[in-house]
Amino acid sequence: MDEQKTKQHTEAPEPIDLTALLGELWRIFTRMFWVPLVLAVLAGGLLGLRSWRSYTPMYRSEATFTVQLLSNQYDITGVDSYYDKAAAEQLANTFPYLLSSDLMQQLLQRELGVGWLNGSITAQSVANTNLFSVQVTSTSAQDACDILNGVIAVYPQVANYVVGSTELTVLVPPAVASQPYNAFQPTRTIIKGAVLGFGVGVVFLLVLAMASKTIRTREDMKKWMNVPCLGTLPTVSFKRRTGKTGGTVTILNDRTGSAFQESIRSLRIRFLREAERQESKVFLVSSTVPGEGKTTVAVNLALTLGQNGARVILVDMDLRKPSVKKALGLTAPSKGVPELLRSGEESPKAALMELEGTRVRVLAGDKAVENPRRQLESRKLSGLIKALREEADYVVIDTPPNGLLGDSTALAGLADGILYVVRAGKAQVPHIMDSIQLLSSSRTPLMGCVLNGVKENGGGYGYGYGYGYGGYRGYERHSRKSGRDGQLEEERK
Repeated sequence: MDEQKTKQHTEAPEPIDLTALLGELWRIFTRMFWVPLVLAVLAGGLLGLRSWRSYTPMYRSEATFTVQLLSNQYDITGVDSYYDKAAAEQLANTFPYLLSSDLMQQLLQRELGVGWLNGSITAQSVANTNLFSVQVTSTSAQDACDILNGVIAVYPQVANYVVGSTELTVLVPPAVASQPYNAFQPTRTIIKGAVLGFGVGVVFLLVLAMASKTIRTREDMKKWMNVPCLGTLPTVSFKRRTGKTGGTVTILNDRTGSAFQESIRSLRIRFLREAERQESKVFLVSSTVPGEGKTTVAVNLALTLGQNGARVILVDMDLRKPSVKKALGLTAPSKGVPELLRSGEESPKAALMELEGTRVRVLAGDKAVENPRRQLESRKLSGLIKALREEADYVVIDTPPNGLLGDSTALAGLADGILYVVRAGKAQVPHIMDSIQLLSSSRTPLMGCVLNGVKENGGGYGYGYGYGYGGYRGYERHSRKSGRDGQLEEERK
């Protein structure tokens, strides 16, 4: 019995966190807001088109007249006229019947010389009088008027069989309608369709939000991944300015704010503890998809290690889209790993750029490589990494997103440890786990993860580089195309 209760408790559905769900819905909406808009336009357009195709203009012709039994001596139109109430009631009761009778239809067809009547006839009477109003509606304005004139002409013949001889006096004669009475007004239909389409789009995004499994907090990382979190980095927001470091997200830029700089220092403490425990010296920094901030983490980790007194070499091994120099605000031409491998130089020392005011040297090229896989599989690469080990206390290697390509996996075997960057709310958990699984095949230990882009409760942070992975475009079916590889969304003027 206890085991059954335990099983039921284990299989109980997880309660929905409404706040987190709404947050995820808003994140997806800001990224895919075009879906409800497109559905609204399509639904409104389709319903409007359907309304237009099913629209048939209808015309109405109307006449008012009196009907008098010739047996009566007086007409109600006279000054001293008197109309028998019973006779009026008899006419009122029989008039609609006469209009719809087969005899009326036959006489009308004969009068008009047609095989069928293109219209419908309705009649109204004023109570206790012999005053009648007849309306004919038709798809043709002329047909409506002709049918009504035919009714006035043949009515006395039809009435003669039922109520006796009658006299019909026209008060308001029929006229040909100049425009349809049911004018085409699709606005309301289009609005209804647009609202319906937008609602369907929002429901679709809600379903995506409910099915989404992303990492947003340390608790999420603990829940979904059995990987230690070495630190969380807040998002940073500032307007781009001119200057060497005016628009870079680094701890050298005072405009990044104290929260970001303190988070980098906390990351350094935990990172050094893991590095000492694993006796690691060469570190590889990667992520799952573009735009998670791996380059920003690699750059700032190198800088903070340098501030701590260590000699650090920062290597840009993202050969498809080099970004380290851009992240540091460096513009001077320089050689990178591909140039060293092609030249066959034994020592990389001459190619290392000194980062002014720091103990960090940078090995980064300026151009993307057409065939980076060949460079990564070069036998000379291991010798180059070995030479870099001798030149520094720590070597930090920035690599491409591992969830799209296997470049990081190919490099992992040359490193002592892997630092994995996860941007809050970016990649799906299964995709992250698949990427980490690929890296684990190199047998290089995973030191831990950095959760990037965490929104602080009191913070107004948010920054991102204008960074596009053109070389990875064909692989981005697994992730959202990104135009950023920095800390987060930059506010632009």
